[in-house]
Amino acid sequence: MTRAGAMVVVVAVLAAGCGLNTQLRRAPAQGPEAGDWSRLRDAASRRATLYDGLVHRANASATWFSPPVRESSLRLLAEWQAKGEAETEQAVALGRAEDARGEEFVVALYTADRRVNDLDSKKSVWHVELDDGQVRVPASEITAIGSDANLRQLLPYLDPFDLVYRVRVAWTGAPLQGRPFKLRISGGVGALVLDFGPDGSQPFPSRMAP
Repeated sequence: MTRAGAMVVVVAVLAAGCGLNTQLRRAPAQGPEAGDWSRLRDAASRRATLYDGLVHRANASATWFSPPVRESSLRLLAEWQAKGEAETEQAVALGRAEDARGEEFVVALYTADRRVNDLDSKKSVWHVELDDGQVRVPASEITAIGSDANLRQLLPYLDPFDLVYRVRVAWTGAPLQGRPFKLRISGGVGALVLDFGPDGSQPFPSRMAP
């Protein structure tokens, strides 16, 4: 092949490549701070710290996956994973079925003594309950879950030293939406009280901060 012929081939390949790049270009997906998700997540998240005098014993952060919070997380995750509309709606429908099983929280727990970070154990040193001031219901199911890249994007407060749990409560009281309540994690070393009232401590900085 002559040098001129080779140049023609190179130009043709580059032109074809440009065409492919143009076809694959798409708008970036929303980040974890975009749209409704960050607003809903922050409003549904609380943090508690446990000290024994000056000794730091434990931290807990939790997000209440109420129906609106769960649906927002599923739709954002589907967008990140480039799922089609039918697959997205199927995931949302499965999420609504989960809502019917009770109140659900994702809890990130750090303990200075890692031997007592055992919320999912049948012989756990901790008792977990939901309390609205009138009704107190213990957790019906606690499962350790992995903090994969998607969950860390959804919940940026997760720390490498946390263990993450899904906590479900078969709530029997009045609906919690719009009312203050507490998720309490109590044991011999003390209590971590996650206050979901208006004055509860949140694990995220205010969006109004400069």
